[in-house]
Amino acid sequence: MRKLILGVDGGATKSHLVLFDADGKCAGATAYGPLNHEAMEGSYAELEERLGELLPRVVREAGVSVDDIAYAVFGLAGVDTDAQEVRISEMVRKLGFKQIIMCNDAFLGVAAGCPDCVGMCAINGTGFKIAAIDYNGNAVQTCGLGMFTDDRGGGSWYGHRAIGEVYSELYRLGRPTVMTNMFYEMLGISRREDFLEVLSEKYYGGKMDGIAVNSVPFNAAAQGDAVALDLLDESAEKYASAIARLAMDMVFPAHLPLNVTLAGSVFMKQKVRILHELIDKRVTDALGGRKAEYFILDAPPVAGAVMWAAQKAGFDAVDMPAVKSAVNSLL
Repeated sequence: MRKLILGVDGGATKSHLVLFDADGKCAGATAYGPLNHEAMEGSYAELEERLGELLPRVVREAGVSVDDIAYAVFGLAGVDTDAQEVRISEMVRKLGFKQIIMCNDAFLGVAAGCPDCVGMCAINGTGFKIAAIDYNGNAVQTCGLGMFTDDRGGGSWYGHRAIGEVYSELYRLGRPTVMTNMFYEMLGISRREDFLEVLSEKYYGGKMDGIAVNSVPFNAAAQGDAVALDLLDESAEKYASAIARLAMDMVFPAHLPLNVTLAGSVFMKQKVRILHELIDKRVTDALGGRKAEYFILDAPPVAGAVMWAAQKAGFDAVDMPAVKSAVNSLL
């Protein structure tokens, strides 16, 4: 039987599973629903039930048994603590998987975007997260728990902060900002008295484009608006300080590259790159002039799971182009 590796990216709405053999050939690719216990009504019990149905089926359809899986990497949303990692790992081991890595899906961005699966991944999409794998193979994740970790980025944070700054100009002693006129135009109003009423009606009524709202501070910053620039720098400071701290605490020697993958819709799709530049400057300053190399993630996260599993299993024939091709069949 061919020995295989398995890569799994499990999210709150959809999941991808990909098998490769030692010759670098795809042995199976499957799309599935949620594999995040926090998004399930039945929590851990429901996740265990789904894994118990899904994983044996995926292996069986590849024409092999679980004993033929040389290594498997599971990157699942909702694996945020050591206790969660241990509990979900036990579910997978009960199914016969022996050599596994169970981690938060943020780590997949490191493996998918950084050379040799070493570096960091900063996520700025639905959420805020930093994950790192150092030159000794240590894996650490930080941030990602909202107010508990003082995250300032991800999801709707930029739009909400922009709205708050506009409100401060209108009803406090806030600084003038071009974002006010941007929101007036977006809402179709001309008086401050209409701001909250129309905003609330449209926002909670699902009549506002979330992407457009979140883009307001970026577009204003591109015009040199001081309030918007400070807003983006507030976010940049949180990302940069988390990246710098991991670089200091983990094994990232100064003579070796410090690679950082930027993932998530804000980093990947936002045309205004001021936030990227602010993060870069702050990281360099915090590390005494050391420069990091940044990569925009151009591979689906499950590709990182496959490449990491391939590295652990010694499957040198598995390469990123083949993995991307296999994953694209699922998208």
